[in-house]
Amino acid sequence: MRRRGTVLVAVLVIVALAALAAAALMFRAQAEVSAAAASSRQHQAYTAALSGLQRAISLLKAYPHDPEMWYDNPDMLQNQFVADDGTNTWYFTVYAYNAADTETVRNGVIDEAGKVNLNVAPEQVLLALPNLTYEQVDCLLDYRDGDSETREQGAEQDYYDQLAHPYMIKNGLLGTVEELLLVKGFDARTVYGEDYNLNGLLEDNEDDGDDSFPPDNGDGELNRGLLGVATIWSYEFDVDNEGNPRVSMNGGRGLEQVGLSDQTIEFIQLYVADGNPFTHPSQLLEMRYELKRDQRGHRRGESIESGVGAEDLPIVLDKLTVLPGGGRRPMLGLINVNTASVAALTAVLQDEELARRIVGARPDAPAEGRGTTAWLYTENVVTADRFKEIAPRLTARSFQYRVRCVGYGWPCGQFRVIEAIVDVAAGSPRMLYQRDLTRLGIPFAIDAEQLQRE
Repeated sequence: MRRRGTVLVAVLVIVALAALAAAALMFRAQAEVSAAAASSRQHQAYTAALSGLQRAISLLKAYPHDPEMWYDNPDMLQNQFVADDGTNTWYFTVYAYNAADTETVRNGVIDEAGKVNLNVAPEQVLLALPNLTYEQVDCLLDYRDGDSETREQGAEQDYYDQLAHPYMIKNGLLGTVEELLLVKGFDARTVYGEDYNLNGLLEDNEDDGDDSFPPDNGDGELNRGLLGVATIWSYEFDVDNEGNPRVSMNGGRGLEQVGLSDQTIEFIQLYVADGNPFTHPSQLLEMRYELKRDQRGHRRGESIESGVGAEDLPIVLDKLTVLPGGGRRPMLGLINVNTASVAALTAVLQDEELARRIVGARPDAPAEGRGTTAWLYTENVVTADRFKEIAPRLTARSFQYRVRCVGYGWPCGQFRVIEAIVDVAAGSPRMLYQRDLTRLGIPFAIDAEQLQRE
């Protein structure tokens, strides 16, 4: 009897262990199914975000000179349907900082040409950027130059060799703005400001002082750091708005084919023949010159005029160059007066009042006239003399854009966020840079009711 009881107990133990093993196996299988489903949803969200990136690229390619299509276009870039897998519906939204309404995002891309290029900006421009100190500027200049001479408050390789974890500095161009974090004196507050999740919105934790991360000054305004005003990506080729190489004023051929008056063509030729190189096409605006020698029926000491005024200035700026070769020669760091912020323009122009005047005049400037910087003069924003001073630092075009896009599913709530730099300077868009921002959280609240209505 005792033996039978022992056997029974053994059987019960085995059954219990088998049940536990089965339960564990079922739990593991369920966990793997859930993990697979979550992974699938993550992939779906990522694919939806990529769809948004491709939509933005297609708009930039089709409408390169029409900002209305890609600057703020909710009809094409907000809550856009991607797919319905039977369980969830997938969407994307392209978003950016909205200067016109800082409590909402803008459904468009970010123009990198509207920012200061840190790789080529001179010292005085860097010093005019918000919150940069002399030490930081000296350290940045030492980091990007090719020599080993230390500026007064700068740092060359010998400083970085003494760190607890030494590293080689670039002594060349920055690869991203975030590379500033490797430069002595720069920290996350300088680079990112208070916008820790890069969504351009002032969150509660970004406006509460030291109560929570990130650190902020609690002033009710969002400091977007250098990422809001600086870039390393901006450049354009020396071509006109139709993509054709510009004609050099300094001895180049083809002046007769660009639409200039005979007076202007002769003026250019006489000026160059007198031993004077042009430094920028804007010089021609209301220009007068006294000949130093007899030329082509003109006497020494005779005063000649370019004949370039408001009507001809757009042609001059679009079609002419002072550089040899033209065409594929890249021009770095010109800032777009049509998109730059007051802070960025102030740094480049060294004149805050003028920067505010330009930004204030933009909404009323004719769209058809903003293909060149000539509108600053034709719309009476600046005088001819002032225009000629600032024109060499300006452009009215953009070819590099930052695209931020979130892909998300409803009702699962899964999301992925990506950021990319797109370059259209060569005609066909190409990706210069891409990264995943999902770890920073969803950039804004998804309007579920709007999704259901749509």
